[in-house]
Amino acid sequence: MSLLFIDGSDFVRAIKGGTIKLESQRDKVDQLNVFPVPDGDTGTNMFLTLQSAVREGEKVQDQSLGKVAKAVSVGSLMGARGNSGVILSQIFRGLAIYLETKEKVNARELAAAFTAGARTAYEAVMKPVEGTILTIIREIARGCEEEARKSDDIVKVVLAGIRTGFNTLEKTPLMLPVLREAGVVDAGGQGLLYFMEGFAEALAYDNELSLEWLRLGGKEADEVRPAAEPVPQLSFRYCTELLLKGQRLDLQQIKDNLISLGDSLLVVGDEKLVKVHVHTNHPGRVLEFCVQLGSLNDIKINNMQEEVHQHRNNWPEQDDQAQPLPASGPKVGLVAVGSGSGVIEILKSLGVNQVVEGGQTMNPSTEELLKACEEINAPAVIILPNNSNVILAAQQAASLAKEQVVKVVPTRSVMQCISALIAFQPDGEIDEMVAAMEEEIRRVKYAEITQAVRDSAVNGLNIKDGDVIGIIGDAIEVKAEDNQQAVARVLEQMVDEDSELITLFYGADVTEEESHELMTALQGIYADYEIQMHYGGQPHYRYYISVE
Repeated sequence: MSLLFIDGSDFVRAIKGGTIKLESQRDKVDQLNVFPVPDGDTGTNMFLTLQSAVREGEKVQDQSLGKVAKAVSVGSLMGARGNSGVILSQIFRGLAIYLETKEKVNARELAAAFTAGARTAYEAVMKPVEGTILTIIREIARGCEEEARKSDDIVKVVLAGIRTGFNTLEKTPLMLPVLREAGVVDAGGQGLLYFMEGFAEALAYDNELSLEWLRLGGKEADEVRPAAEPVPQLSFRYCTELLLKGQRLDLQQIKDNLISLGDSLLVVGDEKLVKVHVHTNHPGRVLEFCVQLGSLNDIKINNMQEEVHQHRNNWPEQDDQAQPLPASGPKVGLVAVGSGSGVIEILKSLGVNQVVEGGQTMNPSTEELLKACEEINAPAVIILPNNSNVILAAQQAASLAKEQVVKVVPTRSVMQCISALIAFQPDGEIDEMVAAMEEEIRRVKYAEITQAVRDSAVNGLNIKDGDVIGIIGDAIEVKAEDNQQAVARVLEQMVDEDSELITLFYGADVTEEESHELMTALQGIYADYEIQMHYGGQPHYRYYISVE
């Protein structure tokens, strides 16, 4: 039997199905990341973005499709993490714009909505790059449109789009040399296709078609049609989430202790703030273990078995009326992203009003950045994202600000941020401050020393898991045997006759003694330069380096 229309509740079911599918494949998507560095991985960022979309969609799932699509769009935007999450939110925004007045849609209208989503996503990116998630959503939409001219079955139309998307995904290494060198397809595109598979599976649940139609090359349903399966009994009933705040939190220790309690375990963060997500039959044991390590916040426990059978969440809409700002305060405030006690202390000492903890492995969401702006008693705020994977989320937060003027200075590292802060004046005009800070970040060279977390071939380097690598700007330029060798080779490329100051922040994995040994060695090599060494405490990255 064909599926001819979908309404708001169908759309929520499909989004949830896509989210569950992506979650099951999240690690595979994360492993596709080209750079072998510990970062906000694509699969994890997309999954966390979709979680927020589902939560908002469920609140209004009994209303019209247009209102549901709007809620999903808002949820994805506020929860967007990393570049992949922001682009995903823009796809939903385009869908919501097209579906705004619809109670329900047929196959052709849904295909047109996907086209609108692709167009909106392209328009949101200043310099669209082919071979990425943008290309995949465009081709998914094209496949849907072509099938919709021949069939009125929504599931068939979506599956045709998925098939076109997979064909295009295999070609992404031909479009992007960096993918070809690493021997992988685009992570964002793969993540989107996993989501779309789950989207189609959820729509087909009461229908007779399944994804087997796709996998067998689009044969007719009569040839491959399996019997509809009953709702499965879940091995682990409770979806348990929390934020754990503490000191010297050990992510691997947390994983090792929780892995036996369930599945779909997600532990991300740093030594002071960790997000935990797990499917378990014993949420109390999860909480009991975590509370021994620190304070628990934002605890959520949902019975997933009940959600499979029914949807009872019908929450009232949130009051989004902005609260008035107090009368006094600086003219321009500052929000910066950072992690590590030393880094945070330095940022605050240089005038940052709100530090959003995050960066690598834990990209903050649009909502977190927006809330940080709203907590500052100032009519204007500048956001310093300090990570290339946070810039888009920061720009989205700026666009959503209601009572404040919010601008983004696109810092890609903490070292750029520190240089930019030197030029900041809290009582200046915001446009003048943005221009002055952008001028400063163009003058500083920055680098990072870390350890590869996967095998990869990047920039002509054959990198193995565990190698020490040096990243200058956004490019991996050095492979070394140890931290000191990596720093020396990075500085060989960065220091020139115009350089005067070399600054290093050592991270949580470097001892004070090791930092002193490096400082002594560098003073012997660069005797004519001023060298500063500070404790940053940042996780994952042994050294942040700048040359000015």
